[in-house]
Amino acid sequence: MLSKAREKNNRLGVTGLLLYKDGDFIQLLEGERTVVQALYQTIVKDPRHRGTTMLLDGEADERMFSDWSMGFRDLSDPAVQATPEFSQFMNSRLVAERFADDPTGCLGLLALFKPKF
Repeated sequence: MLSKAREKNNRLGVTGLLLYKDGDFIQLLEGERTVVQALYQTIVKDPRHRGTTMLLDGEADERMFSDWSMGFRDLSDPAVQATPEFSQFMNSRLVAERFADDPTGCLGLLALFKPKF
């Protein structure tokens, strides 16, 4: 599924990051507004996805993951857990309710994995 998403995103000019932990996902999609909105509707309608919630919708001055058609990190991976930025905060579930009071916290979590060139 990830390789097909990367191919499709590349064709559409969409970039972003997908975080995974114990069956839960958080995804950031970046690109032309109408393209991202259409892609999100495709994801919502896909029966493989359940409980899809949009936490943030807006415009940014620049893309966070401009070089990634779809970056991926498994927060259960020991190599990811060994990175200096990793904290026990990331060991909790990746569910919308966790970010309900402050959706920008989700953006902060994703930003920890922004490529450093």
